[in-house]
Amino acid sequence: MAKPSTRTRGKIKRAIAGAAPRLAHALGGPLAGAAVAQISKAIFGAPDADEELLSEALANASPEQLIALKKAEQEFEIALRETSLEGRRINAGDRADARRRQIAMNDWTPSALGAMIILGFFIVLAAMVARKLPIGAETEFSIMLGALATMTAAVVNYFFGSSSGSKEKTRLMAFPYSRQEPREETAPEEKTGGPQRAG
Repeated sequence: MAKPSTRTRGKIKRAIAGAAPRLAHALGGPLAGAAVAQISKAIFGAPDADEELLSEALANASPEQLIALKKAEQEFEIALRETSLEGRRINAGDRADARRRQIAMNDWTPSALGAMIILGFFIVLAAMVARKLPIGAETEFSIMLGALATMTAAVVNYFFGSSSGSKEKTRLMAFPYSRQEPREETAPEEKTGGPQRAG
């Protein structure tokens, strides 16, 4: 049943909140199943252990199991980031293929559609700023503007790419694992002997 599973996962979440807070957070979202499998693998060595047994084991986890849980949390985050980066690579490849097709076939359709979308976005934006909208039409215009804004961003990414944004996101995503421990500054060595006098 769904309710017992929810209660059991609540127990697991509370049990690991201190040792693996990010895994605990994942238990409350769409990645709960993957998080449970990662926790089960860290505690029992297999990803399909019974969740009730898992919650009982976590309630009395040994220091070695807590260390394994922390390592599992790091592996879980790395896997999520690799999946996210792979998705970005696939999207970038799709855009590149579409650009190559447009160039090879001398197809003006993407350019025309892009121009219409961007023009429509600014027309709707100007209408909302410059004119008083009819009563009750604010919601419809807001929905229209949001849809056009999303499509405008897609048009810009298609024609100009988003490599700089992707690089920055990659750097920020990798930051927790690339951070180095601060170095202790050493005092400069004292020179032996004073300045030599001219003979």
